[in-house]
Amino acid sequence: MQTIQITQESSRSVAELYAALEDHDRLGSVLGVPVKRIKEGKTSPNGIGSVRRIGVGPVAIEETVVGAVVDKSIDYKITRGGWPVKDHHGRLTFKALPGGGSQVQWRIDLDAAVPGAAVLIKQVLKLGIGRGLKKLA
Repeated sequence: MQTIQITQESSRSVAELYAALEDHDRLGSVLGVPVKRIKEGKTSPNGIGSVRRIGVGPVAIEETVVGAVVDKSIDYKITRGGWPVKDHHGRLTFKALPGGGSQVQWRIDLDAAVPGAAVLIKQVLKLGIGRGLKKLA
């Protein structure tokens, strides 16, 4: 099991940061990869039960939002594709900073079916997500 944890401070408010990262159709511009909402959530388009496709063609994965508290947290897991990744769970938590601005913490716990693959995947995700969060900040 590998854990990725990235913390990014932002001059944006918690509401602005949350809105940018919970919107499946805007997430692609943050991460620099194609992202599209393919199923709306039960109570909001990007809420619990919503599904987003990340990537294109046969290498695309699908992630399902399994928990969300507006301006507080978003939980998701890979529900289709992603081999050799298995047991992938992501959690974003948001908080306001004293004096203004906000902070997001993005944590991913994952394992892989191929020995050693989780370490490589961890490095790729950490780099890509870290760049995207810095750009958003």
